[in-house]
Amino acid sequence: MEKKSEIDIQKAIREGIIELKKTYEKQENIKVIEERATIASSLGVLLWKDNQSQDAKKYFLLALGEYEKLNDDFKIATTQGTLGSLFLELGEYALSQKYNEDAYEYWKGTNFLNERIACLQNLGIILLRNQDELKASEYILEGLRMAISLQDENQFAITIQILLEHYEKLKRFDMLLELKKKALEFWTQMDLPQRKFKTLIDLGVISQLMEDFSAAITFFKPAFNIGYHAGDLEKMFLAEGFLAETYLKLREIEKAKNTYLQAFKLAVYINVEKDYKQHVEAMRLALLSLGYTIEELVKEGQKALEEAQFDQNQ
Repeated sequence: MEKKSEIDIQKAIREGIIELKKTYEKQENIKVIEERATIASSLGVLLWKDNQSQDAKKYFLLALGEYEKLNDDFKIATTQGTLGSLFLELGEYALSQKYNEDAYEYWKGTNFLNERIACLQNLGIILLRNQDELKASEYILEGLRMAISLQDENQFAITIQILLEHYEKLKRFDMLLELKKKALEFWTQMDLPQRKFKTLIDLGVISQLMEDFSAAITFFKPAFNIGYHAGDLEKMFLAEGFLAETYLKLREIEKAKNTYLQAFKLAVYINVEKDYKQHVEAMRLALLSLGYTIEELVKEGQKALEEAQFDQNQ
């Protein structure tokens, strides 16, 4: 199927080039210019899709020139935005910034919020590469505000991820914490339990890295509750593992022992030892260090397995 798709694209490129050449044989008028611009733009899309980015650039620039002859501001901005993304992919950051800024100037006077967000995302990436964190943050936060107004979870996630990756590389846990809290507010507003669960776990882990173990507990507990209320045993197992680890760091030994044991038995019950081998092994080692014997753990595991088999037969 993929092979056929590649052949179809290459055929469309060949046909498009032929059609484009024909436009130069016609008498120049608005209709011909529009036709040429449309064909050139389509060729740019096809070539980019076919991983021929340099050739794609050539045709997008041709299309832009034709749209400028027509004074078609909408098509000009659309093509500038596309070129901004293409130049970013090619690592030509100065040109990418220019075209994204030009496109944004047009889009910010319209209601095309997705197009504005795309420009802001690109500009944020470029400015972070240029070490202009303050201006990049302004652009990204503006993009987040637009994504929130659109109630668009995907745009929000894509936009905030740009800053998250930047601060993660710098190990700026304070900034990661604030951004994740902002994300949690949006996921809660949108009632997206899957995203809420992951973000709560992330917040707990970041708090652990900052050695704020009491705060970590306040994130891991609601993560567990999401799994509990959804009847999602895998989420419960993961959250309990993090809770037990945090109790241990707080030297709350009895809570750590009980929570580790519950998580360990749950892992056996839902049979996730293969998928979470390192997690389960860490729990087993923690329980041994907390005073359990190998024989006791085998016994607890066997009880959990019998319970799972019993429940399956009901």
